[in-house]
Amino acid sequence: MTSDDTRYLRGAFIAYDPGGYPDDDDKKRTIPFRFNPEGLSRSMEIEQAQGGQGTQGASSGGSSSQSEQSADAASGALKQSFDLLIRLDFADRHQASGELDDELGLLPEISALEDLLYPAEDEADEAADDQEPVEQRAPRPTVLFVWGRKRVFPVRVTSMTVNETMHDSQLVPVRAEIEISLEVVSESEARDNRAVQDALAFQARNRRRWARMFLDRTAQQNTNILPL
Repeated sequence: MTSDDTRYLRGAFIAYDPGGYPDDDDKKRTIPFRFNPEGLSRSMEIEQAQGGQGTQGASSGGSSSQSEQSADAASGALKQSFDLLIRLDFADRHQASGELDDELGLLPEISALEDLLYPAEDEADEAADDQEPVEQRAPRPTVLFVWGRKRVFPVRVTSMTVNETMHDSQLVPVRAEIEISLEVVSESEARDNRAVQDALAFQARNRRRWARMFLDRTAQQNTNILPL
């Protein structure tokens, strides 16, 4: 597929500062990927509910303890995470857009990604008397990981490793690889955040619909499956 094909979608991060969703574009930041990651590593696990017996209790207490452990695991929260590698190349960016200062190389793109780790800027962060800043811990932005039109995940950035693989004569990075780890925000943390609620609901609807499509299809097929 050629690069000028308008059907080719780019993944992106969309970050909303507090109070910015869905209508305040001044509090919305979009960071599209110049190159989509070649692959995504996604993991899901059930966190054992507090008060469970754990593996030690299961091994020493017999089948009863094993049942309790299974019940505890089933009632635990689902934890989902992503790992992805983002590649940046100044030569490619320069061909597409000349609006950014060439002397900065890839520093604008790298800084925009790093900024997802920091608390959102707020008017309360400004100095109250032009001398001392008001100390108030601002929340981090709400980040959506957009991977096509059918998958949008509310995430928090848990870690980031920036590998600057090439620099110009002024030691400004012109090629870089950024390893990013993401954790999907849970439903229990979404009560007061409409952006997270909407993204989680969107994902849940799609997951159930796609699973049902598959299950309805396989139920109609005559396969060599044991009748259970």
